[in-house]
Amino acid sequence: MGFTERELRYLMDRSLGRLAFVCSDHRAHIMPVLFEFDGSNFYLSGWNLKYSERFNDLPENNSVTLLIDDIDSPVRWAPRGVEIIGKAEAKEKDDYLYVRIKPVSKTSWGL
Repeated sequence: MGFTERELRYLMDRSLGRLAFVCSDHRAHIMPVLFEFDGSNFYLSGWNLKYSERFNDLPENNSVTLLIDDIDSPVRWAPRGVEIIGKAEAKEKDDYLYVRIKPVSKTSWGL
């Protein structure tokens, strides 16, 4: 799966998104996250992520939705964004926990 040039520019200029997934109690959960994007995958990390109840509730290869959106102008209503559906995978390196999201599909608007 690839991204268009406009989508890539938009995603590379942002670091805040919303992550949605279904927890082990079968309830949907959405939370704000900081992310990094390498052009292919998204990486989520944070202080004490290892001890986060919600991230520990994220099953291996769980399907998640990452939404990155904003309003183009404060003067006029011009929403834009990218919604990524992907597989989340928890990784650990040197006692540092992060989550990698491998995109499976995407939808974008207003770019």
